[in-house]
Amino acid sequence: MFQSKIKLSNSAKIEAILRGIVSRTYEEARKEKLLLCMECGDVDLYIASSNNDELQDAINENFEFDQYGEIIKLEDHQELMDDLYDYFLILHKESDMFDFFPAGPYEVAGEERESETDMLAPRGLFSAPFEDAMKE
Repeated sequence: MFQSKIKLSNSAKIEAILRGIVSRTYEEARKEKLLLCMECGDVDLYIASSNNDELQDAINENFEFDQYGEIIKLEDHQELMDDLYDYFLILHKESDMFDFFPAGPYEVAGEERESETDMLAPRGLFSAPFEDAMKE
């Protein structure tokens, strides 16, 4: 369950939307046989929210706006977005849809390789965080 210092009127709604995004990401990654870089924008809440009006609206329900349409408590909004960003990563890792490959050494086809970033892959599709480590 999502936790934030910012009091939300609709945390369950926001969490459901985020879980839906994770599920759609999984389906796309599985279909396209993609690895997702957790530090390169593949799993980025800011990108996901900029393309999702439903999520933006759900987040904005928790804030007041001035006469120009600007958020009055911008610091609170940023703190919520930071909390949601962290939670979005956790949802991916703990969803049981993805295998998590932390940065570090891996052996692929008898060769020692180093992954510099944390990666995700659709569960069971890859043996290591490299495109040529796809399971048959």
